[in-house]
Amino acid sequence: MLEFSDAPYQFFPAKPNRTMQWLCQQTNKSLFLPGAKHRIAQVEVAGGEKLQDLAASGARILLVANHPTHSDAQVMTEVQRQLGLSSCFMAAYDVFLRNKAYAWVMQRHGAFSIDREGSDKQSMKEAIRLLKQGKYAMTIFPEGNVYLNNDRVTPFMEGAAFVALRAQKELGDDQPIYAVPISFKMTYLDDVSEVVKRQMDEVARMAGVNPAGCETALEELQLIGRNLLEERMRQWLHLSEGEELEAGDWAELFAGSAEKVIGGLEDKMGLAHKNDGDLIDRVRRIRAGIHQIRIREDGESEQEREVFAQAGLWADEAILAFRALTYVRPYVAESPTLDRFAETTQKMREDYTGEAAKTMGRRAALVQVGEPMNLAEVISRHEGKLRPAVCEITAALEQAAQEGVDQLNEGNQNIGAALF
Repeated sequence: MLEFSDAPYQFFPAKPNRTMQWLCQQTNKSLFLPGAKHRIAQVEVAGGEKLQDLAASGARILLVANHPTHSDAQVMTEVQRQLGLSSCFMAAYDVFLRNKAYAWVMQRHGAFSIDREGSDKQSMKEAIRLLKQGKYAMTIFPEGNVYLNNDRVTPFMEGAAFVALRAQKELGDDQPIYAVPISFKMTYLDDVSEVVKRQMDEVARMAGVNPAGCETALEELQLIGRNLLEERMRQWLHLSEGEELEAGDWAELFAGSAEKVIGGLEDKMGLAHKNDGDLIDRVRRIRAGIHQIRIREDGESEQEREVFAQAGLWADEAILAFRALTYVRPYVAESPTLDRFAETTQKMREDYTGEAAKTMGRRAALVQVGEPMNLAEVISRHEGKLRPAVCEITAALEQAAQEGVDQLNEGNQNIGAALF
């Protein structure tokens, strides 16, 4: 997996400037998007009219999008340029540590930092402040990390819904905030089949796998994935190099090992086990519980402070369990498109090297803007109670993001949608 920065956390507040935001949008369109890192040749936005109307009315807006690639912030910036919007947005704090000039520009563009591994109270307070102020829209990617799993939206964390509903409760019913789900689908415009094959062979060499006996590319991909899963299983089960895994189906074995990790997290957090529940749903529940620990005020007792300190470690375990579980599910086998082969190969390479993989060719970013959700109505429906309102909106935004991705896939006529 990609590692987060180990530099000490520093909070960087947003200092948005309209002129700087305009300059950043223009530079992003002409330089960053088509550049070698992202290779986004076009951004196609559908359904943006209602969002434009909201912005024109002066409404407070929270934009919530899935986070399938390392290019999502740049795509969102272009979406906002096309729709005539500007927003503030959360960004991992290590981005601001690259150099002082870059941090200065990011802050004037409207970015503020978030610590994805520890306490994010300062970031939450900044988001609430900016939403209440209402001068700019707010952009949040509630998946919290890039999973390179574009066609399946991963479990949303509750932070986006929490800050918006907290701000809404403080504003009152007569100043509604609108949460707008946005779906991203990245698809290849070039036939990158040969590049994918070469990278698969490279990853196979890294993994010490000989794909000579594989009859199809899918078999090779599954062989590499099995090797990666076995490595993860050895780490989780604390097996030495000479110890053999138990006989049985490798996917079932790995799912069983993942379930042990998930069960361990549930024990640490005092959550009841749901042994008959889907593992992904259990990870979602764990992440929601971790979020609740992070946003509460520091406890006064030593035990409460210890739980707060452990929450970051639990978050790492939950993220690892989820990302690794994506290998078990038949993501590529159920629809072996060029897009899915390419992103899964990238994901495996990243998991082996810990470095972001390069984009293989020119891509189009397909974007679907969903129906705005009036958060004042949600708060009223739950009689001002935040917890059930947060659960409702988080689930609704996640479902809307997935429906948008499905809709974009149905209309995708680019070569990335073709079978590999």
